[in-house]
Amino acid sequence: MQSIKSFKALLVIIAAMTAVFLVRYGVYAEEGAPAGLYRKIKPPEKYGSTVMDRGLKDSRDLKPVVFPHWAHRSDYSCKVCHTDLGFKLEANTTEIKQSDIEAGKYCGKCHNGTTAFGVKECERCHSYGLEVKGGRNISDALKNLPKDDFGNRVNWAQALKEGKIKPRASLDGQGKLEVLDSDVIIPVTKYDPHPPDVLFPHKIHTQQMACDACHPSIFKDKKGENPDMNMMKIISGQYCGVCHGRVSFPLDDCFRCHSQPAKKYEPPKKEEAPKK
Repeated sequence: MQSIKSFKALLVIIAAMTAVFLVRYGVYAEEGAPAGLYRKIKPPEKYGSTVMDRGLKDSRDLKPVVFPHWAHRSDYSCKVCHTDLGFKLEANTTEIKQSDIEAGKYCGKCHNGTTAFGVKECERCHSYGLEVKGGRNISDALKNLPKDDFGNRVNWAQALKEGKIKPRASLDGQGKLEVLDSDVIIPVTKYDPHPPDVLFPHKIHTQQMACDACHPSIFKDKKGENPDMNMMKIISGQYCGVCHGRVSFPLDDCFRCHSQPAKKYEPPKKEEAPKK
């Protein structure tokens, strides 16, 4: 029984490493590949773009809103929108009305014709399925940032460390985030052998978000208080999956999280046959 579990665990590790290899070297197809043959990978300009269609699904006049995170995250930290302006992390769970925006709330805080284009340029936001005119080109906007093999093809964490981007912690640029420089090791113990343990760096997260964005609504902030966290739930959009796989780097990049030294595999000892 132990050998079967070990074999299954080994297959899981091999599958994860294979996925990383395939994505890194472009074996998976981009948009437009024949259906059923390849897993579709979103092109860089579409990764992390949130489609906001609450209240618009049955509309004949307006297309859903497409919010490109890549076009905003160089200038503002996640806290500005998801704490200060009141956007919930999960898409389509915040009720936003056009009247609110025109009154200077939510998107209207910036899209006022001064800080950013105004609310009357409807198709620049309500752009699902349309070609946006006047929008920034991702290749030009992000060309000087550190490269990555996943998501927008930008290593945003490295860009922040190197000072290539300096996102503001508040709309007026005067606010500051309380940065917590603390690493948490999350052991992976379900399988043996298992993937390397996870290192969770608070620093890079608290340089972008306030603590209450994650605690306690997503993670209970006590050791051992999140026993149900597993990869299936993360892939389905819970725990780390609230951001990773949607906006932050995708889950294909396994070893960005599973970054601790791998445990040396020792096969189970064979039981000696009883001596006669």
